[in-house]
Amino acid sequence: MTLATLLFVVGWPMLIAFALLWEQARPILWRMLPLAAAPALIVGLMLREPLTVEGDWFVLGLTMGLDDVSRLFLIFTATLWIAASSVARHWMRDDPRATGFGVLFLMAMSGNLGLILSKDAMAFYGAFALMSFASYGLVVHTREAGAKSAARLYIGFVVIGELILFSGLVLAATQSGSILLADMRAADLSGLAVALLLVGFGIKLGVMPLHFWLPPAHGAAPVPASAVLSGAMIKAGLFGILSAVPLGAVAYADHGTIVMAAGMVTIFAALLLGVQQTSAKTVLGFSSVSQMGIIALGLGAGLMVPEAWPAITPVVIFLAAHHALAKGALFLGVGAYAAQTGRLGRAMMGAALLLPALVLAGLPLSSGALGKEALKDALALGSEIWLPWLTLALTLSGIATTLLLARAAALLILAPPKVPPARPEALALPFLTLAGAAVALPILWPVLDAALAAPVLAASTGALWPVALGIAVALATAITAHAQKIGPEQFLAGLIAPFQTLSAQANTLWATKRRAARRVGNSMPRLLESHASRWRLGQTAIATLIAAVLIVEGLSVQRTTEDKTPAVLRITPAEELDGPEFETDREIEDTEGVEDAFSE
Repeated sequence: MTLATLLFVVGWPMLIAFALLWEQARPILWRMLPLAAAPALIVGLMLREPLTVEGDWFVLGLTMGLDDVSRLFLIFTATLWIAASSVARHWMRDDPRATGFGVLFLMAMSGNLGLILSKDAMAFYGAFALMSFASYGLVVHTREAGAKSAARLYIGFVVIGELILFSGLVLAATQSGSILLADMRAADLSGLAVALLLVGFGIKLGVMPLHFWLPPAHGAAPVPASAVLSGAMIKAGLFGILSAVPLGAVAYADHGTIVMAAGMVTIFAALLLGVQQTSAKTVLGFSSVSQMGIIALGLGAGLMVPEAWPAITPVVIFLAAHHALAKGALFLGVGAYAAQTGRLGRAMMGAALLLPALVLAGLPLSSGALGKEALKDALALGSEIWLPWLTLALTLSGIATTLLLARAAALLILAPPKVPPARPEALALPFLTLAGAAVALPILWPVLDAALAAPVLAASTGALWPVALGIAVALATAITAHAQKIGPEQFLAGLIAPFQTLSAQANTLWATKRRAARRVGNSMPRLLESHASRWRLGQTAIATLIAAVLIVEGLSVQRTTEDKTPAVLRITPAEELDGPEFETDREIEDTEGVEDAFSE
């Protein structure tokens, strides 16, 4: 694979962006928008061996390529951009600022893909800056007051972050004697250089206290932009740390302690801030901040104990892919839910949203649970002092994530965001595809890279109780808030009302049955009379029946008499009879009976 191929992967979205400025080509180019990231996905899937290519014709030289880590980042990043582009082409159909959004969207895509393929500091920094500054237009797109405020905050952090990052890269290049990222990663950098790199990339990563730009930007940007901001662009900060900081080579105990402490604070402080928000997308933004706190725990442990980094690396990459797919699906799902016009459609989209939500919360056997359990195993190789606290934080993070997602779900139901007129199914299909990828990630990951997937597959399935406890706390909080809002008496009346209604319905049903039985009882005589008249069972029929009974009785008596007449009795004249001698009373009685019969 040549340098031209990798340049095409980066330049193809940029070429489409410039072509969008030509009005006559816009209809077909908007249809082609999902294909902008397709070359990147194809390269990531086809290229299995590490690759490095150079271009001496560039100003300071140009080095691009792929290794195992960057290939996986390229695959899930391109997948997310394709799904978001599929939504954007429908979301922006009737938007008067659609062209500007499309140009900036594609420029941010180009920068995001370019930094993953860059192997030298200059190319990396240029692509990183392109992505960051182009995203400003995505945040301010609606021109509403909230969007302008979020955009000002965002661009302020971008400028500060770019200056700090540039200083860190220059210092790292000076100390390593090379502008190649691999050389920086292998060098013994000073604590200042590492601190500058961590802060510069940490602003993009969104770890507290560098997070202030992230939730407002996610809430203000259109849905397709929010998906890539949260799912892809903040992972650029993580990818930069993995690419330039000498993790696993040199111990930076102080830096590691600060990063781990910031990660633990981020996980739970994001919960306290997120539940106070009134926008579902902003709450999801705070959820991203909390999830980045989990990744910060792994980064801090790797800085503190370099020997643990080989075990932590594959887990951190897996967690990045897990969050990118699940959180991207949630943001796209918010738009798909709000676009539904009927109750059935919203119910179906709500049920589908549960899939990535449970994955992100850490349902057992999901990528969220497997990633956190694998990280616990990897952290066991690190500091023994920090291990109990890190394990506890990872376990309780499931509760924090569940509560944040429950808050987002409640706000989505009560106040869904505004959506442009678009076909609901056109927004639902990319969301469902991305949600399916998030659910299937534990199955797909070994296919993409079996070696890096081994630690994740060897981890335990995870516990159900953090998610269940989070759901229980969310329900209890919702019930308590509702009771306080309407008042205790009305709340109790509302609880009793269903039972009272059921009792009233049962009484009504019983009364109806009794009236029906009474009507049946009253109608029986008339019914029998009607049937008797129909069957001709009047007085004549009854008299005939009585006559028939008498005839049968008479015949029965006659048959009985004939049966009792002796068949061997010989009749002789009276004078010839001498009177027999009878031995028993029974024979005497029988003889008298026969004589009486003859006498009659």
